[in-house]
Parts: sequence; structure tokens; C-alpha cells
Amino acid sequence: MPIQVDRESQREHVTSLAARLVAQEGVAGLTFRRVAEAAGSSTAIVSTYFTDKRDLLLSTFRAAASRTTVRFEAAINAGGSLQDCLEAWLPLDEERLTDWRVILAFWGVAVTDPDLAAVQDGHVGRARARVEKLLRADGTDSRRPPPELERLAQQILALMLGIALQAVFEPAASASLPQRALLADGLARLTQRPG
Repeated sequence: MPIQVDRESQREHVTSLAARLVAQEGVAGLTFRRVAEAAGSSTAIVSTYFTDKRDLLLSTFRAAASRTTVRFEAAINAGGSLQDCLEAWLPLDEERLTDWRVILAFWGVAVTDPDLAAVQDGHVGRARARVEKLLRADGTDSRRPPPELERLAQQILALMLGIALQAVFEPAASASLPQRALLADGLARLTQRPG
């Protein structure tokens, strides 16, 4: 009797291993051979779930992006403040730092690949829409007209990306307190209403 294999769980396991490789070595470290070694299996197993390196990178990016979304939604569902929800996106621990390294590695490839760039653009668009929705639900910016609210969401997202990039590239900045303080200061400035 053949062994039943849960394809989705296997793909998830492989993308988790791939994420660690990308976080440590960049896209150059992402080979079927290296992932198979990390999994303790053969390259045939990896190629069963992914057509090529690009497919593996895309799946690894989507898994990292999905985890950031799950964290954000969990913060919303827990009744978190705007600050709490946005902190869920920051690289405040090792798992989130790994996700950010995967995302940055993906960006490096997507910048010259229109199909991958479209995936990234969609991810950013959905993140901006989540921030807008949170701003509306929060009520603190309910008097802003929709175009102004959209612009505020873009500015907040740019703030988040800047803090995350700094944390990834500057180890001293990756401690959670400076990230949280930078976010709080930036949010206070951005959401301040003109007198």
C-alpha cells in the first residue's frame, strides 16, 4: 500500500527550509541540492513539488508574505491598536527577520522580472489596503477624505518598509525597542492633524 503524502504540508516544509537558506545565503544559496540536503532527502523530492528555482523562490516568498499577513490579522483580531498591528509586520524576532530576508531576496530578483514584480506589487497593494481599512476602523482618521486616507496609508507603509530595511541591514537597529520607538514616532507625526 503506497504511503500517503500531504502535498501541501510537504511544500510548506520545503519552503520553510528554503527560507532559512535564503535568509543565510541569499538567492544564490537556494538550489534544489541545498534544499534537499537540508531536508535530508534527494533533489527528486524537491522537484516533485517545485518546477524550478524560480517556482521555489516564488513559493518561499508567498509563504513569508502570508506569515506577515497572518501576524497582522491576528493583531487586528486581538483588538490591537494601530501601533500593535503594524508592529506585527516588523522584524522583531528571528522568525520575522528571516521572513524579511526572504522578501528582500525576492525583491532583488523581482526588480528585473515583470511577472515577479507584479506579484510584489499585488502584495504591497493588499498591505496598503489593510492599513487603510485599519485606519478607517480605528476611527481616528474617519474625517479624512478617501484620497488623503490612501496617501496616509502609503506613507505609513513607507515608514514600515524603511524601519524593516534598516533593521535587516543594521544589526544594532534590529533590537525591538528602536523599531517600536521609530514606528511610534513616525505614526505620531503622520497621523497628526493639521491645526
